[in-house]
Amino acid sequence: MGASRDRILNSMKVQPTPQDKGLVLTLRLVAYDNGILELDGIPLSDLPQEDGWVAGVGVMAQTVHEFQKQVRARRKAL
Repeated sequence: MGASRDRILNSMKVQPTPQDKGLVLTLRLVAYDNGILELDGIPLSDLPQEDGWVAGVGVMAQTVHEFQKQVRARRKAL
């Protein structure tokens, strides 16, 4: 399955720190009994277990990359 950039941006949870000194990215990974993995509401894979976990890592990396872009933009705006 995987996820597009737009889908990641719409589902990722980024909030300012309590004193607005930075940003917090919260990732929610769910592993269902039927083998499907879901990251922030995005189904990652229905592949055999090991392959599904590897696909999940790829989507997590994409999400962290998008978070990094938001952090850079925030720092630039200061």
